[in-house]
Amino acid sequence: MSQPDASSRINPRLLPLAALVVGHAVTDACINFIPPLWPEFEAKLGLTATHIGILTGLVSITTNFGQPLFGYLGDRFRIQHMVAVGPLIVGLFIGLMGIPESAVTFGVLYVIAGIGTALFHPQGATLAGRVSGARRGLGMASFSAGGAIGYGAGTIVGVLLYERFGWPGLFGATIMGGLTGALLWSVHPERRYPDTSTEPMRLRRDVLPHLNRVGVLFSVVSLRAAVIIVFNTYISLLVVGEWGESPRIGAYLLSAMIVAGGVGNFVGGWVSDHIGRRFVTVASLLACAPLFWLFLRLGLPAGYWLLPAAGFLAQAAVSVNIVQGQEMIPGAQGVASSLTMGAAWGVGGLTMPLAGAAADAFGLPLTLGIMAWVPVIAGILAIWVPSTADL
Repeated sequence: MSQPDASSRINPRLLPLAALVVGHAVTDACINFIPPLWPEFEAKLGLTATHIGILTGLVSITTNFGQPLFGYLGDRFRIQHMVAVGPLIVGLFIGLMGIPESAVTFGVLYVIAGIGTALFHPQGATLAGRVSGARRGLGMASFSAGGAIGYGAGTIVGVLLYERFGWPGLFGATIMGGLTGALLWSVHPERRYPDTSTEPMRLRRDVLPHLNRVGVLFSVVSLRAAVIIVFNTYISLLVVGEWGESPRIGAYLLSAMIVAGGVGNFVGGWVSDHIGRRFVTVASLLACAPLFWLFLRLGLPAGYWLLPAAGFLAQAAVSVNIVQGQEMIPGAQGVASSLTMGAAWGVGGLTMPLAGAAADAFGLPLTLGIMAWVPVIAGILAIWVPSTADL
């Protein structure tokens, strides 16, 4: 009797899921080249903390509020290759950001790079869920964890490329985005696992009747996003400007927090299949707040483990909440993904100009100290998020 070859024993879902995870990792890595280099851009372009807050807020709006638009277009018209085009755009425009001498030009390039992430994320999450079949929780956890780990790695890669090559080193993002776009184009997960619904999505039928159920979840994700975005943006400035450490130390701390968040994202998604999505969300949010506060209070060297632990817990329910949104709006999963993975993060990003102004007026340590306790509010709200059994 002939034995099946190795290729026949490999789950056919593995390749497209792996391509989507790589796409998420590279897209988020490229966009996160910028935050650890804010001290360098400050010196080059004459930026203040308020300017950085405004720029980050604008990109967050473009990135995250753009996702519902592209999620709707993908669901409604079943547009192909959005997941392949996204990394190409991000990589190209991040590469160009080392060139401008004007803050306005710099900001325009940053915003266009954000459009690339908005193109990728809703369809990437929808396809990851579709490709994963019955293991949606685990598949979405893998997809989300890939993005978080890539986001964390991007801080280190961006700094190392800058230290080695100067501003042209940012074109490393262009190479990464181009190779990833080519991978996704060749694998073409949309063709392998197409949408099998007989009718295109309709807002009035498939989305609007379910929005009231998503409201509390949206608020929870927005509050958590505000905390993560503020810490991602200002950790390097705190470490360099307030604690007197090198930019590389700031990049390592930021990277450790985000990579640990990616691991927490994966673990949280896996655990939620066994003990419930609501429990993972509430427990992780309540537990991360004191760790953020202790990091700010104790500094280094305790911060080397406190900040990653806080990041692990802060992001433990990210994939969990995306799946919850998809379960609440089953007929429009691209829109659902864009709300919990995009628009809610956009609302969180709206806090950035306020956080920047507060940092200039009252100091960065106090501003971050207040933000450290916001997850407690989110954790309490999460108690009222409907469980799968309630839907």
